[in-house]
Amino acid sequence: MDVTKNILLTIGLILAGYAVILLIMTLILKFKQKSVRKIWVRYFTWFLIIPPILIPLIYSTILFQAVIFIISFLAYREYANVVGLWKDKYYSIFCYFGISATFAVVFFNRFGLFQVMPIYLIIFSLLIPIMRGEYEHMIQKACLAILGVIYFGWFFAHIAFLKNVDNGVAYIFFMLILTEINDASAYIFGKLFGKNKLLPKISPKKTNEGFLGGLLITIGLSFLLKPITPQFTPLHRIIYAAIISVGGTCGDLVMSFIKRDLQIKDFGRILPGHGGLMDRFDSVVFVAPLFFHLVNLFYGIV
Repeated sequence: MDVTKNILLTIGLILAGYAVILLIMTLILKFKQKSVRKIWVRYFTWFLIIPPILIPLIYSTILFQAVIFIISFLAYREYANVVGLWKDKYYSIFCYFGISATFAVVFFNRFGLFQVMPIYLIIFSLLIPIMRGEYEHMIQKACLAILGVIYFGWFFAHIAFLKNVDNGVAYIFFMLILTEINDASAYIFGKLFGKNKLLPKISPKKTNEGFLGGLLITIGLSFLLKPITPQFTPLHRIIYAAIISVGGTCGDLVMSFIKRDLQIKDFGRILPGHGGLMDRFDSVVFVAPLFFHLVNLFYGIV
């Protein structure tokens, strides 16, 4: 119960704090009208995103894992649509089945099988052209399918699997809130102080100042979350925060180079001000396996 109260209090304080920051940015810095509207739309969209994830996280393991499964399913669908994999019904069926099988392993809490799922997914993906007796364009389709089912299925499933372990609620909240705060802080610091581009060819809007600001805020918040994760040592908090910050940035950049290669702006339009699900969850899907296995290494949670 104390963890639940601390989580709700933390979210309330963060939302209130960022509302004040955005209000100051709007009034003093006088951003262009379009930029101001976009910032506030992104902010209020969080009130739609948070409840469907937070309520199951606190109260129901199965429901939370089902929510993550649905997000994973829809995120893969966005990916399949933009890369054209949806046109191949055999690989589409394989990917949807592969993601479902991965989450079935999560539901039944079989960690050993969960760990080796990528091996089986790769093997079955490579067998599809053989069973079809085809070879033209099969390398590209197989690689796209492998990326889709592992990145949008197995990577995402690490979030769901954390709910099976002791203190899973605290671990998941710690990871999710730090990942999103890193994104938001990098965005704000970039807007306020950004001058030097981080990787202009991949993501023109990201700056070194934004990245550094996000990293510092993420490390600071990791210490403020001590009531929720009292088992973490100071050194581990710094390591986790750094991994989350760097991993979150890398996840964003991975999706950025995919979008630039495909010449699209967003993966979808399901979330106002954010775009598609992968435009919002691009950071956390990259962070999830990194955080999961690092915590397991230090604390043996599985």
